[in-house]
Amino acid sequence: MSYQVLARKWRPKSFSDVVGQEHVLKILSNALTLGRVHHAYLFSGTRGVGKTSIARLLAKGLNCETGITATPCGVCDNCRDIEQGRFVDLLEIDAASRTKVEDTREILDNIQYLPTRGRFKVYLIDEVHMLSRSSFNALLKTLEEPPEHVKFLLATTDPQKLPITILSRCLHLHLKMLDVNQIQHQLDKILNAEQITHENRAVQLLSKAANGSMRDALSLTDQAIALGNGQVDTASVSSMLGSLDQNIPFALLEAILSADGNTLMTQIQQAAEQGADWYTLLSDTINLLHQIAMLQLVPTAIGDYQNYEQRIRHLAQTMSPQDVQLYYQILLNGLKDLPALIEKRIGVEMAFLRTVAFQPKIFQEQAGTSVRNQSAAAQAASTTSRAAPVSESAPQRTVTPPKVQTSVPDAKPTAAPEAKPAYNTEDLSSETQSILAARNQLINNEIKPKKSESVASSQPIKSERLANIKQGNYKKPEEFAVQNSEDEEESAETYQWQAKTVFDDKSLTVSPKDLRQSVEHEKTAELTVKLIEEAAKIDSWSAEIEQLTLAPMIKQLAINSALEQISDNNVVLHLRTASAHTNTKNSFQALQQNLSEHRNTSVELSIVIDDTVGKTPLELREEIYQRKLQQAKEIIHGDDTIKLLCQYFDAQIDEESIRPV
Repeated sequence: MSYQVLARKWRPKSFSDVVGQEHVLKILSNALTLGRVHHAYLFSGTRGVGKTSIARLLAKGLNCETGITATPCGVCDNCRDIEQGRFVDLLEIDAASRTKVEDTREILDNIQYLPTRGRFKVYLIDEVHMLSRSSFNALLKTLEEPPEHVKFLLATTDPQKLPITILSRCLHLHLKMLDVNQIQHQLDKILNAEQITHENRAVQLLSKAANGSMRDALSLTDQAIALGNGQVDTASVSSMLGSLDQNIPFALLEAILSADGNTLMTQIQQAAEQGADWYTLLSDTINLLHQIAMLQLVPTAIGDYQNYEQRIRHLAQTMSPQDVQLYYQILLNGLKDLPALIEKRIGVEMAFLRTVAFQPKIFQEQAGTSVRNQSAAAQAASTTSRAAPVSESAPQRTVTPPKVQTSVPDAKPTAAPEAKPAYNTEDLSSETQSILAARNQLINNEIKPKKSESVASSQPIKSERLANIKQGNYKKPEEFAVQNSEDEEESAETYQWQAKTVFDDKSLTVSPKDLRQSVEHEKTAELTVKLIEEAAKIDSWSAEIEQLTLAPMIKQLAINSALEQISDNNVVLHLRTASAHTNTKNSFQALQQNLSEHRNTSVELSIVIDDTVGKTPLELREEIYQRKLQQAKEIIHGDDTIKLLCQYFDAQIDEESIRPV
């Protein structure tokens, strides 16, 4: 006996065997039970969700020998013949191969004859949207009023292509896509019945790859069984589907949190060696971030990560909600950018590198480390200077740590006349000499005192800071760094950009009068059309522009230019300076081509920037508008009724509100 594929072997034999589609099954079951079956049903939905199967079950319920029922017996001759596709009164028609109107008329010619064996003659037309318009027109009358013994069952994956006249004559039932859990449950049931060893992870991958189609899921399962030598295991299914190892998204997020670029690139290389799709890599990582966000809000929401519960909970506790949203948005934008790239891996690497680059915590820690290193160097330099012998004649100096961002107020820097150190640096080690050189450079880089302060700076410094230094009550450089870091944590986040120049907030106030004038002097569409028509009557260039088929940018170039006709095929346009930006190479070529096609000759076009020669169509329209506006004002002022209102009621004419119509 030949092998029968799972999709055919496990086709539903009753309404109870159908996976999902409860809303459709309830309608059909109630209709069969009540005897209120419509004469035409339209089943729509994506591939493999049960359109044809449900239509056959409906035909079985109509023609079962036990009577019209929602639970056909399945053992009578009619039920068995319908299941095996050999029932003479069930006519299955593939509309994709019979699109001509002659085929439809042939069907309609036989529709008047009574059914041979069954109670109804059922016409099942699959992919009905493939019929031609003339075929639809031939079907209209019969579909609206068919004989009592005829039922039409139409199936389509694209109901938008059906004429509205067809849709209005059918009872439209839309079948939904199946979710992953429904498909996985059905696959588990089938594999257990077939006694095929399978892994839950492999079945889950097949359910996701089916994309809501039960038939696709069964076809992929057949392929997985053949690849796995009679069993369905995760390794073979992942290889077949090109799926990504579930550990890679976890490793990528862990590398991002630790800012480990080497691990990040290693994981991407590992995904490339597995032959994973780059879209899948980003999508799986985005899905993991989504599940982490859900877990942070709902602690019981594990989703499809039951096998990685401990790992995902650790990430949910380690990552802040803000970081999760940031990484999600960065990777989502990276996924959108992939179609524009030839080398997809570059886009994936840049997306993950952005997640590392935009981590504020890492840069704060790096900044704190650099501050501590600078402070330690300054402390070593000051310690060496105190240990070295200094002559009494050498002037006193105060050594301050390198400047860092801090909230501690700084005293005005003072400096004494520069003097060479009294000790011999040749006997010191190279490391000590380098520290001394750094110390001397810090001293020389201090701000020089003003002339008015030169006398005061030559005297011994008597300040609280100097007294503290003499008494040994001074803060070490690392203490400055600690205090600075604490102040920075209390202040606003340092990774946010802040403007160096503070601008005053000047709000632009718009008075009601200004707003009303702006609205009232906005030219209406009717007035604009009238201005264009009047300009075309008195100016040939304006009329020619309206006859051309120009893009908006090219039309702006034309209406802001004054025409100078040198000869029949030589045209010079004087473009206004304010519209010089419209004179691009593409606009120039398009305008020249349109003029040549309109005049039926090769036009030599040149454009010069000039504000004096001629009048542009736009200037001409504005001139006509101003003339109409002046006429409107004269009419208003000359109206007798308005004059009486002004005379007896002290009314005033608002000049700004007048506009032509």
